[in-house]
Amino acid sequence: MFRTEPRGRDAEVAALADGLDAAAAGSGRLLVVAGGAGVGKSTLAGGALAEARRRGLTVLRARGNPLEQDVAYGVARQVFAPLQAAPGWDELCRGPAAAAARMLAGSDPGGTAHGLFCLTAAVAARRPAVLFVGDVPWADVPSQRWLAALARRVDELPLTLLCTIRSGERPHGPALDELLAGTVLQLGPFDAGTTAGLVRERFPRASDSFAAACHEASAGIPALLRMLLDHTDGCPVTAAAGAVATAGAVSTAGAAGAVCTAGAVCTAGAVCTAGAGQIAAAGAGEIAAACAEEAARWLGPRLRRMPPGCAPLATALAVLGPAARLCDAAELAGLPGDRAAACADALRAAEVLAAGDWSPSGPLMAAALLRGLGAAERGGWHARAAALLAARGDDPERAAAHLLRTEPAGRADAVALLRGAAARAAGRGAPEPAAGYLRRALAEPPPAADDVAIRLDLALALAAVRQEGTAALAHEAVARITDPAARAEAALQCGRALAITPYPLAAIAVCRLAWDDPVRSGPPPAGIPAATLDRLEAEIAGVAGIDSRTIALARELVDRCRAHPPALPLWRVIEAINATFDARPAPGTLAGLRPLLDTGVLAAETGSVLPTVAGLAFIANGEPATTRAMCEALIRDAEPHGWLSAVAHGRFLRSLAVLPAGLVDEALADARAALEFKLDSNTPPEGLLYALCPLLDGLVEADRVAEADQVLRASFPGEPPPYALSSPLFLQSRGRLRWAQERPGDAIADLRAAADRLTELGVRHPAFATWRADLVAPLLATGGPGAADLAREQLALAEAAQAPGPLSTALRVMALVAPRAERLSLVERAVQVCAGTEERLAEAYAKVALGSALRRAGLREAAREPLRTAWEVAVAGGAHRLAGRARAELHAAGARPRRSATHGPASLTEAEQQVATMAAGGLTNRQIAQRLVLSRRTVETHLAHAYCKLGIASRRELAAALEPDQLNGVSNASSARNSGMARAAWGTA
Repeated sequence: MFRTEPRGRDAEVAALADGLDAAAAGSGRLLVVAGGAGVGKSTLAGGALAEARRRGLTVLRARGNPLEQDVAYGVARQVFAPLQAAPGWDELCRGPAAAAARMLAGSDPGGTAHGLFCLTAAVAARRPAVLFVGDVPWADVPSQRWLAALARRVDELPLTLLCTIRSGERPHGPALDELLAGTVLQLGPFDAGTTAGLVRERFPRASDSFAAACHEASAGIPALLRMLLDHTDGCPVTAAAGAVATAGAVSTAGAAGAVCTAGAVCTAGAVCTAGAGQIAAAGAGEIAAACAEEAARWLGPRLRRMPPGCAPLATALAVLGPAARLCDAAELAGLPGDRAAACADALRAAEVLAAGDWSPSGPLMAAALLRGLGAAERGGWHARAAALLAARGDDPERAAAHLLRTEPAGRADAVALLRGAAARAAGRGAPEPAAGYLRRALAEPPPAADDVAIRLDLALALAAVRQEGTAALAHEAVARITDPAARAEAALQCGRALAITPYPLAAIAVCRLAWDDPVRSGPPPAGIPAATLDRLEAEIAGVAGIDSRTIALARELVDRCRAHPPALPLWRVIEAINATFDARPAPGTLAGLRPLLDTGVLAAETGSVLPTVAGLAFIANGEPATTRAMCEALIRDAEPHGWLSAVAHGRFLRSLAVLPAGLVDEALADARAALEFKLDSNTPPEGLLYALCPLLDGLVEADRVAEADQVLRASFPGEPPPYALSSPLFLQSRGRLRWAQERPGDAIADLRAAADRLTELGVRHPAFATWRADLVAPLLATGGPGAADLAREQLALAEAAQAPGPLSTALRVMALVAPRAERLSLVERAVQVCAGTEERLAEAYAKVALGSALRRAGLREAAREPLRTAWEVAVAGGAHRLAGRARAELHAAGARPRRSATHGPASLTEAEQQVATMAAGGLTNRQIAQRLVLSRRTVETHLAHAYCKLGIASRRELAAALEPDQLNGVSNASSARNSGMARAAWGTA
């Protein structure tokens, strides 16, 4: 027998040991054991877990399987179930981890994603840990996302994540790529020498020919070899059999590709070799089938020789899955409790059941136990299991998972159970399982009174993960509702879900279903609350305003509401974005928008596109921090519920908000996450481009032009669709990339195409319509006409809009084409309009332009201060393209840029500032880690960097050191004197 130390796996054992060492040292690893069916993945992992326990590490474990895949967070619940009953559980479940604990206990579905990470980190912080998940492709999707979050940061935790996967198995779930990005230990069949050694452990006198025959019959697959040897060992050995064992006799009479049948082996101890070559040459799926077939052949005789009741109990346990309780299996098998207990012990002694719980001893054993059941018989087992679990009042998801494996029968109780499971899954932040339950409920089919509600819930679940068919299903579900008030509320809910997705025309069409006619030519039906109608009107306008086919609807709403203002002032959002597109003065636009935030009107519109529209207006008009705060509130609300579409939407918008502040690294992280979600989901091109724009712009600012081009070619190599606002924004971003690539002709073509589309949309604001400013440099480089006119037009629009960032950019661009005597005053003003605002990136660009102008005017010393401060802002935020320009100008001005890490509070990165502020407020490292979802090691690193930059040595000094630095500015008199000297020098140059 070979069960404790995997033979022939020395390199893999060493890698696993290194992973245990890494966890103990505080920086874990992600390890994946991969291989075909029966090659010993579970045996190898089991040895690693035994060694982890011997070393004193905490061992957490779970296994994915087809049944658990339909239960939201089923794997997560397997992992933490043993800890829930152990001492110290309450101490682990503090802070954000408490929400996960409530979910695991079934008392609160919220807070799952954030809380599970915190709970896992707390377990590992108490004692280094190993988290094992077998057959990870069969884990439920929400658990996969939790594991993927751990995988991304496992090196920050005292935890090693160990997974197994069957080679050739089709992956399930969008997060698997991250789980499979660790160190992969690929297992194959044993070689002939290893097989011979194992044979001789069983039969010390076995000949070489007998060992070779065993290797050929098993194709070197450990599970098949073990079954073959167990067949021989499990029967009475006659003199003839002993001779066979000694001499290595070989039988050739058997099924193709199989070891001998039980009768042949038991009487002769012989080995069948017929068809062994087919096993060796088979693909992964065929080998898995062959292994399952052989496991069933091996298991059948063994179960028949065991006490009565063992076979049905084993089947019941296999049907119930990993979370099975012995009492449930006994009832399902029709056995009294004492008989079930005796059978369970016998099955465990025969290694049919695992040592630590009542599940089959491995995936191969589970497959073997179920292999003999026909489809109808297996469905009957699952139907009885569902009824049993439902009667016990268990989690409805576990009972519903069994119903998914039964034939529809038109049972109202089954529909109710499936709907309850869907509601619970959606509440846990798992829309994928919820959609599965609801589809099955429709197939039952449900009572007519429930049909519409189920379709509506299914449409919302599909919208959350952007699955195909969402728009058609939503339209159908809403149209079937006869009560006007209920139809209007459903139209609003579905319309908002489609708008965020985004399917703008579908969203408008669904919202219009609240009226009796699709074009809303008449009054609304009686009985619809006025507030619902106000919301529907505003939602339609919010979606319509960013598409040239429907933009007139947004204008019409504002005109109507100005004449007859509704009680709910959501139309002010549309008024603000229209004013922004028209380049009207920012102060007036913001004055109309801010009351919606101050009164909480906008915050109450959960799931609406209107906060996004308002966020775009705040960014364009110079208040990106307001948008950032809105996005962070959205992300905090959406993450615990698993609303991935809303999270991705919030991260896209936040990337736009942090770029003006010069936080390029943060913008890249958010934009990349948003784009990855959109690429993985069925996001239409117009939605995909919204996330791609800030990613391309951020990569150009980070001076990663080649990477930006790779991202572009991989994610959207074609041309953008017409109509949508995202299309010209994308063309502008691509044009800026082409200019950075020194491809001025392509840049000019893209920017002129963007101009045409923005004109069609009626968008003039220089924060959105940047094409004029972007075209100036390529036109000057190629000698093309019109650069000066474009610069003047952009400046006029920016002067009218009064938004500091766009105005600073327009002034700086105007300096490129202005007469020499006017250039310095233009760049000085470009700096001044951004002073004290949130537009730090535009201000840094303006300071580099000012420093360059001063240097060229011969005022090298005066040039150094704006260049140095611009360089520090660029370096701190990751704007390396600008930092390179500032550095070159500093060298030309005779200065060496000092390290920003020694320059006070302004030098701290966003993360360092956040951690340092919380520490100065009295929070411990552990409390900070829990609040920010970081490891304590990461918090300590941020604090160490902050101490260095602030020039302090202890936590007690933080509060004083974080006071605003008063030494960064230069006096007004000095600034005026330098400017006057520069004008004189530049004017005479």
